[in-house]
Amino acid sequence: MKEKEEKGSMEDSDGTNKRDFLKVLGAGLGVAGLTSMMGAQSFADIEKKGKYVIVITHGGDDPNRAIFGLLMAQTVADKGWGKVHVWMTLDGADLVNKKKTERIESPIYKKFGNALEIMKKIKDKEGWFGVCPPCAEYFGATGSDKYDWVELAGGDWLMKNIQDAWVLWI
Repeated sequence: MKEKEEKGSMEDSDGTNKRDFLKVLGAGLGVAGLTSMMGAQSFADIEKKGKYVIVITHGGDDPNRAIFGLLMAQTVADKGWGKVHVWMTLDGADLVNKKKTERIESPIYKKFGNALEIMKKIKDKEGWFGVCPPCAEYFGATGSDKYDWVELAGGDWLMKNIQDAWVLWI
């Protein structure tokens, strides 16, 4: 009987439970707070030009991820949001090998072109390309097999440049 009275005192005449109402209100305020912290900042910052570092860790092993990363870099370059730096490491070094780049295309993003076509579009918009030196060597992207517009850049380059950039790691 006591339990029923306590429950009854928590319900309004229309059957809504005050405790449930407060939970929903709290969750709504939490979401609104997160949105204002994250959303408002990103909308305001998009107006100022920034630096973007896109780290691509896939090549021919996962062309969907490789092309997706390149497409994100191309979006930044096309929209003029700031300077684009594409750094390739691990299997991403595959993208730097002249013998492989044109053959890397995504079945999902096929209509956007192969890796080389997208990379050239980014390069034409003053995008920068770098590759991990040991990875380039492992994937045969050295000497005449490496594009001359791709710089050898190690982990020190990455760590220095991500401290003041928006970073996408894919």
